[in-house]
Amino acid sequence: MYKIALLLASMLLPIAFASAQSNIRLSTVEGVENEDLMNVLRFQGINYNKVKFSGTHLWGKDFKIFIRDYENGKLIKTHEIFDSKEEEFFKLKEQEFNFNVLVQGTSAGKAKFDFRFLGFGVVKEFNLDAEHKDFILKSFQAKSEELAFPVNQNHSILTFIMPYKTKAKSMQYPDVIGSGIRPEDLGRHFKIPRYFLIDVRSD
Repeated sequence: MYKIALLLASMLLPIAFASAQSNIRLSTVEGVENEDLMNVLRFQGINYNKVKFSGTHLWGKDFKIFIRDYENGKLIKTHEIFDSKEEEFFKLKEQEFNFNVLVQGTSAGKAKFDFRFLGFGVVKEFNLDAEHKDFILKSFQAKSEELAFPVNQNHSILTFIMPYKTKAKSMQYPDVIGSGIRPEDLGRHFKIPRYFLIDVRSD
């Protein structure tokens, strides 16, 4: 047993050390400052979030973006949306990295995710059941707050999530920041039929 514990510790130590030494910070901001444009987004049912990573340790890093699809508390599938290792051009060469996330529940019964980077974008659509509706995009950090971003591991930054039914039979969106519930457990804890997690990994 001691040898197993020692082996596990030796495997996890490099990851923990790398995360502790990283100065990468993450911030997410909901919506846009222009009120007219914000009203257009609301009219179209488009959720909008600006994501920013900063820190000198971004230099030379690669990054991946995933979407995890959960239904009735179970992970259905993990979709890799982008991998910067596929092209040298996308390797981070600055100490700031930004992209925007737009998500919309379409009239065709789909959840449409649009990731907008500087000069290019990636779109991914998911089929929704008729009862899967009223989604909103929520961040896992407080507004304008900067958090340390771990490297060499997947990290959930946003969720596109449905409301849940309270004991009083009203519909309410979960407090994904203050509830203390892990992103992976939101569906089971709040009995949410469908939600998506947007994860980022930097290596």
